[in-house]
Amino acid sequence: MYLPDNEMETILNGIKDFILIISPDKEVIEVNDAFLRCMNCTREDVIGKKCYEVFKEATRKSSNCDRLCPLEKVIRNKRHCQVELTRQGPDGRERYAELAIFPIWKKKGEISKFIEISRDITKRKRDEQEIKGRLEKMVEERTKQLHATHEKLLHQDKMASLGKLSASVVHEINNPVAGILNLTLLSKRIIEEGPVHAEELELFSKYLNLMETETRRISRIVSNLLVFARQSKVEPQKLDINHLIEESLFINANLLKINGTKLITKLDTSIPPCHASEDQLKQVFMNFISNAAESMAVTLGGVLTVRTEYQEKSDSVLIRFTDTGIGIPQENIPKLFDPFFTTKKMGKGVGLGLSVAYGIIKEHGGTIYVNSRPGEGATFKITLPRRPALALEN
Repeated sequence: MYLPDNEMETILNGIKDFILIISPDKEVIEVNDAFLRCMNCTREDVIGKKCYEVFKEATRKSSNCDRLCPLEKVIRNKRHCQVELTRQGPDGRERYAELAIFPIWKKKGEISKFIEISRDITKRKRDEQEIKGRLEKMVEERTKQLHATHEKLLHQDKMASLGKLSASVVHEINNPVAGILNLTLLSKRIIEEGPVHAEELELFSKYLNLMETETRRISRIVSNLLVFARQSKVEPQKLDINHLIEESLFINANLLKINGTKLITKLDTSIPPCHASEDQLKQVFMNFISNAAESMAVTLGGVLTVRTEYQEKSDSVLIRFTDTGIGIPQENIPKLFDPFFTTKKMGKGVGLGLSVAYGIIKEHGGTIYVNSRPGEGATFKITLPRRPALALEN
């Protein structure tokens, strides 16, 4: 049904959304009062102007409609479209508009005109941006808190491991200290008994060599303990994975011996240098070694096999810790890396070790898998990329 112009004008002006009728060559033919009030302009300022000129966009470069013109999209797709655009408001500030363009077709299939129905969503968009900003700030603050908690857990686990290590190396240090003391007292007695002859000088030389060897051994044990104990900044560096494993095994040597554990190492010498945190990886290796030793203590001894292998295709290092201990029940395997999960007796552990190890390996871009059956020991497999994709610096 045909409506007179004044009735059509009344209908258009009664609609709160902004309505423009645009010709195929992008000239504004008609506009409603809601649009004029929003843009603070008169009909004379709009009618006959190009649609982008109305928004003070002579070249359309200040708006995203130069690359997302909805009229051109309608022509290309031959159907109506709905888009969001940024436009310049009457005050010169950027505003957001949500608009729908509907084509009016002639009988021959040509477009007679476009009807644009739009609404200003600037307030909604700015509210969303404000909420997004607040959420991002909250996430950032929470991330800092979680990182601080993670660092605290790392240190707690390290101190627990250090306590176990310190107890295990007491005898390892006491024995050479006692030997050095005995050799010193023996040398003093020889000197006090009279002139020192050539044969005794040769004996002194042998004693000094033994004392030097034992002193250096003590120094290495203590140095490794101090390095492990320090709370240092995580700094990735070039390191030799095999050497790091050998160091970890060395300072755990007495723990393995006390628990009756035989050690087998099969280290791939073709592994290139890796980029990682020496301090954190040593903490991971120490954890697996001590867990294996404690598992095999229950079975009155066993074999710990440590293997490394370079995987050239993925440029990563595969590390396996395999023990012949009591194994792990299948129902416990999914919970192994959960914080505070432990099957140890009271006072023997708080369940942080494996969860911390898991976090360290994930931070290095690696993975940890476990394969175990009760009574058949366990294998922990670590895959570690030589060059982690994530930055480790905090």
